[in-house]
Amino acid sequence: MNAPIRAVILDLDDTLFDDSACTHAGLRAVAHAHSLSVDPADLFARHAAHIRAIDPLLFSGQLSAHGARVRRFAGLLTELGAAHPDGEAATLTYRAAYRKHWQLLPGAPEVLRDLRAAGLRLAVLTNYVREVQGQKLAHFGLDALVDAVLCVEDVPAAKPDSRAYHAACAALNVTPAQAVMVGDSWQKDVQGALAAGLRAVWVSRAGLPAQDAGVPVVSRLVDLPAALGLVPA
Repeated sequence: MNAPIRAVILDLDDTLFDDSACTHAGLRAVAHAHSLSVDPADLFARHAAHIRAIDPLLFSGQLSAHGARVRRFAGLLTELGAAHPDGEAATLTYRAAYRKHWQLLPGAPEVLRDLRAAGLRLAVLTNYVREVQGQKLAHFGLDALVDAVLCVEDVPAAKPDSRAYHAACAALNVTPAQAVMVGDSWQKDVQGALAAGLRAVWVSRAGLPAQDAGVPVVSRLVDLPAALGLVPA
């Protein structure tokens, strides 16, 4: 029999915070500023590839968050054949639009309050830097609704390494068997958590079925308490 759930660990981007929508808004602004005609999905994918390539420099402290943005937009604009691939100007354009469109996914604060009211300890576990993620959490007051926030600098290794989840469990003073990881990434939030001895709930906004029939799936955060068995489904 499973141990009773004592803690819920949540991803941030595209689990509580609508990072995809904000990113699309920022990229639209950059494309417009540089008169680029590019498919939004292709632009999003190219941008994500530049993030993956540069993140190791950011995480190792060789670049600041701003410096990482400047480098990735200089590379992205060069790749797209922009006439003036100014990474600094593109970063300012992107960040202004990204910040303007900051939004939580529906129900995020309410669900956190409901989980706390049920007596559960809560943490946010994110694979990005505190300089950025801390601003988001504070802006919406989510930092006051959780017991711990672990960013990439706070763990021995990022998700899906087992040490990331174990660090979050330690911060909440629970065992892995007593914790549930909730997130939108099948690899980082579900597979990694299961391998580390936690349970998991997959946030699939597209409504896709889980690759493992034993993993609960929610397309809306408001359905999370029921998926955890806290209220009738």
